Amino acid sequence: MSYSVYFKYGSKKYKLPVNPEEIKRSRELNIETYQVLEEGQVSIPSYCSLEEYSFEAEFPSQDVNYMEPGAEADADYYEKMFRKAQKNKKPIRFIASNDISDDISVKVLVKSVEVVEKAGEEGDKYISLTLTEYKGAGKRYVAIQTPDATVKQEETPLAENPAVTANKTHTVQSGDTLWGIAKKYYGNGSQYQKIVSANPSIKNPNLIYPGQVFTIPS
Repeated sequence: MSYSVYFKYGSKKYKLPVNPEEIKRSRELNIETYQVLEEGQVSIPSYCSLEEYSFEAEFPSQDVNYMEPGAEADADYYEKMFRKAQKNKKPIRFIASNDISDDISVKVLVKSVEVVEKAGEEGDKYISLTLTEYKGAGKRYVAIQTPDATVKQEETPLAENPAVTANKTHTVQSGDTLWGIAKKYYGNGSQYQKIVSANPSIKNPNLIYPGQVFTIPS
């Protein structure tokens, strides 16, 4: 299958001189797993990761008969563009068309650039690219450390947090999580570590059971 592959960066359009033999697309679903008393392990889908694209292409240093028409025979020209976009942390538009299935046309960030030069092919380059779908944040976000991973959550203004003036207790109900309990008492689920620190009986923050009584520190 033959692809026509382009990149748009700034006001310029870059057509690959030699089409890659394949373009790999991948996307993962993040799944959180929990152990539920008397039910065993359950899985909860949380979010889909951004799509990634990867391929390797040849970039000749001089015109060859299998080059795409209208493309440049200048390997350095393309390498400099990819590295500039990567260094400046700027998104570029990635377009791939095969005239059969739906075209790819998406803004991406250049995650990695790997360049190989082979003996006997001086000046030519083989460039492997990994591109990540670009999606800018519309609001301010802060990184929150959870027991399994770092996720992003919208920042909650401190003025909106309910005041906690004295230690309380909470009896765990079916469906409770430490994140949800912390959000109830502090207005922010990321404060669950305060509950863990005040309750030595919590050995694993992912495993709490109905009937447990936790101290909720102020």
